Amino acid sequence: MVKKILIFSAGASGIEILELINQINKNKKEYDVIGFVDDEKIKKNIYGIKVFNSKKIPKKKIYAICGIMDPHLREKIINKEIKKRFKMVNLIHPNTKIPKSSKLGEGNVIFDNVHISYNVNLGNHCIISNFSDIGHDLQSKDFLTIMPGTILGGNCKIGKKVLFGAGTIVSQNVIIGNNCKIGTSSLISKNLSDNVSVVNHKRQIYSKINIKK
Repeated sequence: MVKKILIFSAGASGIEILELINQINKNKKEYDVIGFVDDEKIKKNIYGIKVFNSKKIPKKKIYAICGIMDPHLREKIINKEIKKRFKMVNLIHPNTKIPKSSKLGEGNVIFDNVHISYNVNLGNHCIISNFSDIGHDLQSKDFLTIMPGTILGGNCKIGKKVLFGAGTIVSQNVIIGNNCKIGTSSLISKNLSDNVSVVNHKRQIYSKINIKK
């Protein structure tokens, strides 16, 4: 049965998810996108698909996915607007294969050309962008965001609401705490505690800046 689905975000990330759904539907139609949900967009429709205000969402038995890349904002929208009203799905590009030994939570988005190794345990509501590589035995909590071209080594442990900028490389066995933000093209070889921001300097060293909650 074709699932009716709403995409929360009518920005660039939401449109990327629309394209992901189009790719999923190529061989067999699995989803019918009935609208975007975005309170900040003035446009009435995008590519012929209606944009709804969150207060005027159609009351139907439908599914939802959130395309907001910021982990903190994504958590807020999912908890406030989605969880109690809609069912969640995992959207996985057809050319991304998930080994049987790896496990996914719900509400995850995995784009094209992502490699996921064995015994990976991914939480809920995570976004993994294209051309990323997830090493074996990695464990991640909820609301992880991985931008394009990121490499996470084997046996890493990733906390809640962590964002990896594009082109980041994380060595094997590294532990990263909750609420960390890793800058583009960073090289991480040491454990990071909670609430740390990593700023790349010529990809050789990093500096730590505590994030104020």
